[in-house]
Amino acid sequence: MTSTSQLCQSDLFQKRSELLSRDERVVLSYERARAIGLAHGITFHDILDLTQKFWGMNADPITVLDVAASTLLTIQYNLVAGTLAQYAATTRPDFISLVEDILRWDVIGQFCLTELGRGLDIFRMKTSATLLPTGEFVLHTPLPSDAKFMPPTVPVKGLPCVAIVFAQLYVNGECRGPRPFVVNINDGYHMCNGVTSKLLPPRGGSTPVNHALTSFNHVCLPPSALLGDLSKSNRMHRDFMSSIWRVTIGALAISSVAIPDLQISSYIAARYFQRRHVTSVYGNPVPILSYRTQQLPLLHAIAQAFVLKALYKRSIEQFMDKNLDIRVRHGVAACCKAVMVQHAQLANCVLSERMGAQGLFEYNRLSNLYSELRGVGIAEGDILGLSMRLVGDTLAEMYKLPLSTHPDGPLALHENSLFDEATEMVSSSSDFTQAFMQYVQPRSQMMVESMGHRMAYDAAVDQGVSQCLIDLYLANAVKTDAAWYVERGIFTRQAIMRMEDTALLAALPRLDELLVAMEVEPYVLSPIISDECWEKFSKTLPVYSSPQAEAPPQPTLVLGRARL
Repeated sequence: MTSTSQLCQSDLFQKRSELLSRDERVVLSYERARAIGLAHGITFHDILDLTQKFWGMNADPITVLDVAASTLLTIQYNLVAGTLAQYAATTRPDFISLVEDILRWDVIGQFCLTELGRGLDIFRMKTSATLLPTGEFVLHTPLPSDAKFMPPTVPVKGLPCVAIVFAQLYVNGECRGPRPFVVNINDGYHMCNGVTSKLLPPRGGSTPVNHALTSFNHVCLPPSALLGDLSKSNRMHRDFMSSIWRVTIGALAISSVAIPDLQISSYIAARYFQRRHVTSVYGNPVPILSYRTQQLPLLHAIAQAFVLKALYKRSIEQFMDKNLDIRVRHGVAACCKAVMVQHAQLANCVLSERMGAQGLFEYNRLSNLYSELRGVGIAEGDILGLSMRLVGDTLAEMYKLPLSTHPDGPLALHENSLFDEATEMVSSSSDFTQAFMQYVQPRSQMMVESMGHRMAYDAAVDQGVSQCLIDLYLANAVKTDAAWYVERGIFTRQAIMRMEDTALLAALPRLDELLVAMEVEPYVLSPIISDECWEKFSKTLPVYSSPQAEAPPQPTLVLGRARL
């Protein structure tokens, strides 16, 4: 069990947030984020050296209960405290106390990088910081499109907010590239002089975060606000990428929420499929779990949860290996993120559909998790953007990711073939860039996902994941590009179907054992997993009735063919 298995049973997490107003939900998410962080006891050392405690916090099942809290936690600990810790441990020991305040949640930290009009082209940001003769800086947002986009900078909970703000540094009229500055945003009640935060409407279908547009009107900053020095660099872009290194760490860390997502989604679906009965063609009541239409997506999701857990462990090891080229470590994070989000999103969608109308409701989580994972796919590096960069670098032979430990396996053969095809396309053209954009770029995410499938399979086999789960994972990965395997004569369509069915027959009798092994039962708050939970939940619902109405008898689930 994780350190939060008791915390998730507290009133803080048992409260049904979907019944609250937006402002109340935002405050609740901050309180939950703080509780999760303090429960894990994250220290300066954990943040700086990326200990197992740091990586484990991001994959904790409690993060699925409130993904807004998880978002705030990632910003607070990884992006803000993590960036400041790098400087505090070397050139700026004066920031140690601020890092400690952030880790204790005495100060809220924000990370203002992306601009409304820039997107992935953030190196060319327009926010400026101009050096004055006094040594101070003037921070300014030239146009509305240059406002910092997304960071939740509005005052909340009476806690002061400090942000790391990236801006183009100007010295004597010369632009010296983007630099990070530490800026006071608000005191918890009022915005600081010259700082404006415009609260954005909530994102559709997800737990609300108080996302905002943040702009600066000639804000005066002390000399100490600059992180780093004033000198002009000969490798401006590389230095910028180094200054946002915690974004890459975040890409790997936040993608791990896919693991508890798959675990909790499959647990909810399994218990509902066991509980929910319909009348069979023979006239007797049977659980909907008895149908292949429910079994296949359920067992695939469970298999992916176990396999991705192995992948996450392997990816952390490679990401932390300082003997590897930093670009290789970035590539590992990109592959891990791509495949984790791919699997979790498909599972959220399919399992939600298999739950009928119940799958649409927020209190059952699955439809919301789909929207939450869309945000994860964009945050800390958009998957498509990361994929295009990785595939382009690979074809240009700038570096190579770690080789497969099972190079003769079907997934490794598939991955190699996709890259061989892409290499042939661009090398046979007189214009590499045009050929890449025309033929390879649209396929780059699929290519990176194929790398992720192979990496996940290798990790699962090497770490001894149960063979029936590996077989299920393999069958599902093959189905994502079945045409290639048929074209190459590796499998027929019937062989793929039989392979999947054989793996399912081996895994299905172990369903309850696998559900227990995931250790997520304490974190499941969905009311549809049992009659008792539904009865308890129904008592919290607003009732509209008349004095003459009598309470209807409780229906028996096993009798209805289409009852929810």
